[in-house]
Amino acid sequence: MQRDFPLGQVVMSTNGRDRGRYYMVVAVLGQNTVSVADGKYKLLTNPKRKNIKHLISTNCNVAEIADKLQQGKKINDQMIHKELLMYQKASKEDK
Repeated sequence: MQRDFPLGQVVMSTNGRDRGRYYMVVAVLGQNTVSVADGKYKLLTNPKRKNIKHLISTNCNVAEIADKLQQGKKINDQMIHKELLMYQKASKEDK
């Protein structure tokens, strides 16, 4: 089962100690593995490596960060953390 996890995609962990935590895809490592960061606990300097079968994709893709990652430009942890907080706040308001 191949799922698509592009750069800048907001995902939620489904397994492990971090179950229920939101991350952003910062690198695609292989067919079934991506690197994710949340800007607070998992930073860009040491992103978490996750198997895609342990992630749920959301419908949120942050285009600004995705473009910078694809072009090789610098992004920082504060940008990721801010976007994830905005996503979580918006998803709580929708409920």
